[in-house]
Amino acid sequence: MKMETSWLGEIEIPQEAILRFELGLPGFENLRSFALIQMEEESDIRILQSLEERHISFLVGSPFLFHPEYEFDLPEPVQEELELKGEEGLEILAILNVPGDLSKATINLLAPLILNKNNGKAKQYILRSNEYSPRHPIMKPDQVSTNIGGGE
Repeated sequence: MKMETSWLGEIEIPQEAILRFELGLPGFENLRSFALIQMEEESDIRILQSLEERHISFLVGSPFLFHPEYEFDLPEPVQEELELKGEEGLEILAILNVPGDLSKATINLLAPLILNKNNGKAKQYILRSNEYSPRHPIMKPDQVSTNIGGGE
């Protein structure tokens, strides 16, 4: 399937990249079909592109890449809804917010995206946790000066 996107222009979207969010995403409940698009071959960051509205897309990445200690329990009803069988086909992503100043980039650890890569079913699951935030900093304050052109 070919699609015109706002980030990458016209691209071919393979069937295995298509995800179905039965309830949409919070704030975008009317949008149910998305494609998970690799930006560059070696990149861990991908684009979650709406297939219904070409101007709606999100940067996503593995929360474990930025916060290896990240953990939560996925309730049985969510596993059943997505038809997950253990960890087979399971992928967890989080939406990134990257403003002009990279040191202020955040990740939504409060509402991870739960994917079943085997059947294309997906859900944004909102955690009941005070530990995580929808705007959790990607980098710890001590990483900002060493990783982003600062402090000598």
